[in-house]
Amino acid sequence: MQLIEVDKARYRRHLNITITAAVIAFASLGVGLSTLLIHWFGTAPGENFWLNLLGVAIAAVLVGKTLQQLKSRPWFYEIAYVWQLKQELNQINRRLRAIQAAVKADHQDAIIVMLFNYHGSRQLWLLDDNVLNLQELEVQLQQLQQQIQRLDLTVKLTDYHRALLDKF
Repeated sequence: MQLIEVDKARYRRHLNITITAAVIAFASLGVGLSTLLIHWFGTAPGENFWLNLLGVAIAAVLVGKTLQQLKSRPWFYEIAYVWQLKQELNQINRRLRAIQAAVKADHQDAIIVMLFNYHGSRQLWLLDDNVLNLQELEVQLQQLQQQIQRLDLTVKLTDYHRALLDKF
């Protein structure tokens, strides 16, 4: 995965519309399907918990599948990119201790992964207006840049690919 520039205003607008539409669709489908199931298969009032649950589960699957189908459309480009970025950063965070140990040992692949992690996290935090730890991240990024200079390495963000994670 490579980092790309994202229009924050467009991303936020599309994300808010998507979340609102998904919540409305889920609530409407959940209530509607539950009502239909109870009407067709229901028993005495108060004994239809499983039918209600089934209606909500079917609604969740329908909304999820619809979003899955729509994510490849241009309108969802930014949302899909951020979702992929979150997944990629999650994969890195699962191996973070091993990666940090390798960075301390001046392992070039670990440095590439950590560089991507810092830049990706910064982009994600800025897009989501989560700037609480941004200053600490900038300090860590600066320390990594100094380490790269000290080791006289030539590393770029474009050097990152998921296969590097298999080494840790």
